[in-house]
Amino acid sequence: MILLIETVARRYVCRQHDVDSVGLATQAEQDERGRRIMRHHLGPLLDPADPPASGRLHALTINLRRRVVELVVPRVDLLAEAPVIVPLAPFLTARLRLPWANGVALLDDQPVIVLDLRRMAADLALGLRLAHA
Repeated sequence: MILLIETVARRYVCRQHDVDSVGLATQAEQDERGRRIMRHHLGPLLDPADPPASGRLHALTINLRRRVVELVVPRVDLLAEAPVIVPLAPFLTARLRLPWANGVALLDDQPVIVLDLRRMAADLALGLRLAHA
C-alpha cells in the first residue's frame, strides 16, 4: 500500500509499512510508553520554500526504540492503486546528502518523489537533517 502525502506546496509518496500510524497531530511531548515525541513539519524539512502547514494537521508516526518521530502534514491519503515506482539511479542515490528519497512514481502524469520515512525518522532522531532545515 502506498500513502500520498501532501505538504503545502508539494506531493510525496511513501510505503505504508514505513509508518506505524497515521492520525491527527497532537501536542503531546511523550507517548504512552514515556518516549519523547520529536515533531517536524515535513514540507519545510524537505524544501525551504514549502511553508509549515497550519489548521487541521495529520501526523505520520514512526516509532523508534527510544523516541517517536511525528512528521506533520496537512493531508494524507491511501492510494487505491499503487503507482509504478522507479528506483533512483545509483548515480543520483550516491549524491544525496541524506538518502531519504529512494524512487520516483508517476501520479497524474507528474513525477512524485518516493520517501523512505523510516530512514528519515532515524536520521532526525540522531539530529541529522538537510542544511536548510
